[in-house]
Amino acid sequence: MEKEEVFAEICRAVSEGSHEFEIVVGADSQVRNKGTYFVIAVSLIRISQGGTFFYHQFKERHLSSLRERIYMEAFHAVGLACELREHLKEQGIVLPIRLHFDIGPNGPTNKFVQMLLKLAKANDFEAFIKPFSFGASTIADKFTR
Repeated sequence: MEKEEVFAEICRAVSEGSHEFEIVVGADSQVRNKGTYFVIAVSLIRISQGGTFFYHQFKERHLSSLRERIYMEAFHAVGLACELREHLKEQGIVLPIRLHFDIGPNGPTNKFVQMLLKLAKANDFEAFIKPFSFGASTIADKFTR
């Protein structure tokens, strides 16, 4: 599905549903074969009722630096979340959109936690990191393999 179709499907599901919804946007990446493969996942969650997700895979130039990859994942997720929020607003729909970053307090990504949480806050999003960032570390991760 194209991005516009995904946005329309989210609007349709929310408009037709009688549930409480939230949206999670997460991204992950993997370096292989002279390129960096990214996945952005958008999950539409019916609170306490399950949900569905959409994902987009794409390849960019080889990014060997972990810092570059983590920041690119975050910028792609924040950018898409901003676009989605604006689209929902135009349709008169207000839903919480949360960001999930594939970083955590342990391991080599711990030095990026504060910067990415500030990035999320600066864009008026609530953000989660591991172990609470399933949108990035489980859903998006599954499609980067």
